[in-house]
Amino acid sequence: MEVLLKVSGLVLITACVVLMIRRSNPEIALAASLGAVIVILTLAAPLLRPLAELKELMRSQYGISDSYMTPVVKCCAVAITARITADLCREAAQNAAASAIELVGVLCAIAAAMPLLRMMLDTIGEML
Repeated sequence: MEVLLKVSGLVLITACVVLMIRRSNPEIALAASLGAVIVILTLAAPLLRPLAELKELMRSQYGISDSYMTPVVKCCAVAITARITADLCREAAQNAAASAIELVGVLCAIAAAMPLLRMMLDTIGEML
């Protein structure tokens, strides 16, 4: 909750600054947005610890292989990266680049999920 409040405050301040300087200096406005994104991601990084702990718990106590959790984590990372990058492209008025990033993100997520899909199909094949 504390992280959310910090991030919300930072976003509101950054939005105000960007709105004030966008017309006179769009390059600085984009740099301010990018800087805010970097700070936000740094603030949010500790929130990944519970995910790592869950992955370890699944492996050690339940005997679930990392091969089940890794594709899910990769897909989430791809989605977050593609979304942030596309939004930054849109802010720079690069809509075509934003669309291309989103398409590549979808393709990367599908590629990251393929091992999980193969395991699921193998399990179904064994049941038949």
